[in-house]
Amino acid sequence: MSRILLTVLFMCAMALAHETDSLFVPPKPEKPLRYCSSVKKWIEYATADSNLVEITRLKGVRMDLRYATFDNVTGHDLYCGVQRAFVHKDAAAKLRKAVKIMEREMPGSELVIFDASRPLYAQEALRKTVRGTPYSAYVSSPATGGLHNFGLALDLSITDSTGALLDMGTDFDSFERCAGEVGEADALKSGRLTQQQVDNRNKLRKIMRGAGWVPLGSEWWHFNAYPSKYVRENYPKFPL
Repeated sequence: MSRILLTVLFMCAMALAHETDSLFVPPKPEKPLRYCSSVKKWIEYATADSNLVEITRLKGVRMDLRYATFDNVTGHDLYCGVQRAFVHKDAAAKLRKAVKIMEREMPGSELVIFDASRPLYAQEALRKTVRGTPYSAYVSSPATGGLHNFGLALDLSITDSTGALLDMGTDFDSFERCAGEVGEADALKSGRLTQQQVDNRNKLRKIMRGAGWVPLGSEWWHFNAYPSKYVRENYPKFPL
């Protein structure tokens, strides 16, 4: 299937999703799970892979891994409470650059990491949450993987100088159209978003773009270290 056709299908799926239910919230599982054995294998792999760098204690960065709690769209604790994050070494270099830009332009602020490298079992749990819904295009299949599964994507936000998260208008992993840059103009007109909330998003985008990150138009929190095509041609996907 051509890249153009895939793009058209993705945009059509998003349009249908927004028309049918702009406030879609996946149902919570009856029996929430903790993926403790799976995350143990993942940590063993990540710490042994020379291409991956742990960013957990990086200066200017704070962990708030939502998939290490039950408070996320899957309703499962995918990381068994483990607040440890890894990225590819090439992405780590860009993250350090983003921190330097933030320190210069927003002294006292921190970048808050919601998710970084993502193992395939976690990708499948996320995919299962939207499978069969108009929102299935939002989550990549583990078979092809998203850039999180290559260690070259980050989900994050930013704080003010007091440590409080900036108000971005929606929570992380929101399925609303206004969760991304593509829906901001309409949301401003309708009053769903305020100018301050959009300004806050643009502060984050400016910092990340300045460090070479590529924002995802449908999610204010998601940034890729490189364009998707380049990553898939030059980097391996995680094996687990």
